[in-house]
Amino acid sequence: MQIIRQPWSITNEDVIKLLETSNKGLTEKEAKNRLVNYGTNTFHNKEKINILSLFLKQFINPLIFLLIGASIITVILKEWVSTFVIIFSVLLNVLLGFYHEYHAENTLDKLKSYIKDRARIIRDGREQEIDSSLLVPGDILKLSYGFRVPADARLLTVNNFQVDEAILTGESIPVGKNEKLVPITAIISERKNIAYSGTLVVQGYATAVVCSTGNETEIGKIAGIVSELNRTDTPLKKGVDHLAWLIFFIAIVIVFVILILGVLRGEQLLPMLVLSAAVAVGAVPEALPIVLTVILAIGATRIADKKGIIKKLAAAETLGSATLIMTDKTGTLTKADMQLLGIYTKQELISSEFHKEDQKLFSHDQKKLLEFALSNLDITIEDREEDKKKWIFKGRPFEVDIAKACILHNISFSTINSFSSFIVLPFNSTNKFSVSLKDEKYIIMGAPDVLLKKSNVSKEEYLKLESWIKTTSESGKRLIAVGTISKKHVKNNISPQDIESINFLGMFVFYDPIRPEVPAAIKNIESHGIKIVIVTGDLKGTAIFIAKSLDWAVIENEVITGNDIRDLSDEELLIIIPKIKIFARVTPEDKLRIGKLYQKLGEIVAMTGDGVNDAPALKAVDIGI
Repeated sequence: MQIIRQPWSITNEDVIKLLETSNKGLTEKEAKNRLVNYGTNTFHNKEKINILSLFLKQFINPLIFLLIGASIITVILKEWVSTFVIIFSVLLNVLLGFYHEYHAENTLDKLKSYIKDRARIIRDGREQEIDSSLLVPGDILKLSYGFRVPADARLLTVNNFQVDEAILTGESIPVGKNEKLVPITAIISERKNIAYSGTLVVQGYATAVVCSTGNETEIGKIAGIVSELNRTDTPLKKGVDHLAWLIFFIAIVIVFVILILGVLRGEQLLPMLVLSAAVAVGAVPEALPIVLTVILAIGATRIADKKGIIKKLAAAETLGSATLIMTDKTGTLTKADMQLLGIYTKQELISSEFHKEDQKLFSHDQKKLLEFALSNLDITIEDREEDKKKWIFKGRPFEVDIAKACILHNISFSTINSFSSFIVLPFNSTNKFSVSLKDEKYIIMGAPDVLLKKSNVSKEEYLKLESWIKTTSESGKRLIAVGTISKKHVKNNISPQDIESINFLGMFVFYDPIRPEVPAAIKNIESHGIKIVIVTGDLKGTAIFIAKSLDWAVIENEVITGNDIRDLSDEELLIIIPKIKIFARVTPEDKLRIGKLYQKLGEIVAMTGDGVNDAPALKAVDIGI
């Protein structure tokens, strides 16, 4: 069997052949052999903290070394009170540091939490469920709604299959998948025929063949990068280390000066040794480690009161020393929750009014669009209480938001028992639209570019609508178009090919809203002289739109993409990045590189992030949040 490094650029048939498997799956015997050869489907990280090593690590501090040396001298001099005070200082410092860091180490390891315990596969021609750690390359996976993908796999068949890849790419919008080939140079977010380990299936189902497991998966590679990174010393640690070595050398100099002067004056050697040792002990600030630890512990406690966990005590000081913050977009600047921004009729879109946003009151025509959309929603309602505002909807986020808008604007739900009963052609990633039947009309809802091409609009209207769709999509918004066809113009058993000459009605616009507290926080941070840059896996246009939503002035040459970064050397980037405000379409490796380059420029770098794609950079920078 041959391990495939770029399965997205190879046909399904070749992938199956190279992995020496089939649609019936591996045999149990072959699966056991491969488990021995390729190992379990788990992360094998080098970094593994245990209680003893965490405790002993607290002693690795130049000041502690000085104090231990001083305590040995006081024992020799039989200065028992000094010995007790110094040892007490050392133990108190070590125990305080150990307590806070052990408490933080008990938090959930986020990387491992993305791997589910069970996987549904085909082996020996039979569908079965196994522990996901026992998956091997060549296994045939069955993926469906609600499951996390247990390993990197090449898609063989798909049916309306969508995956949330935010943990890897940072993009908040679910990605439609298919089995078509993509170029070998495609980045993770462009590999539509691969289902990645740790990502969440949000719609449809698929079959796939496992190509990589464990540390060979994309999420495993990120875990490997994280485990091999060395933590950067904090500014406080660097300062304390420098002070400790300075005290050490001063103490040595004092010892030699006292010895030499004493010998020159004719004093006996032993008394002079005792005197110089006593002076050296006096030069050691035995209270300093305790003072520093207590101050940092107070800082950590205050941050804990704000629902934050300080993993390393020294991070409490670094947070206040940061000169630059790298922030991701999804979930940090935004809510990571696509919401309905506005409803636009065709007439509004082709007139000067099409730029309106944040609508609060809908017109009669806009409410009509809501009514049409209501019959095309593939959702269910739980706990149908008398108060409709308390209804719980289950379905795709966009459809749920349309349903909530219907309630807000008193659109009648009285005839709705099962939404899907109206749908005659469900949505899928091939057609990119769904069709429902209501009041002798077929209602079509789906991708605006697809509906526009199948519509009966004039050429002039087509060009205006096409331009609006392109501009709005590039700004990070998600669009859903709505149109109708009279039933009398279509045969009874409707098929996707029958959908032509659509009466284009309008558009629903969705966006990922800014967190309300973010604009004020950014202004406050920048007022203290701290620079902020956005580092995101999203499109360039999306990132610029977010910046403008924050009233954050950005011009074209202050934005750079991941492709541009990968084409430049470190030396070239060091010249460019001080002027950059937005890094778009970046990979985890790009984020890591950017963080290190800022550190080379002398910045004390903090980074915020909530996805696995942020993990390497979060560890490499001065402080990860």
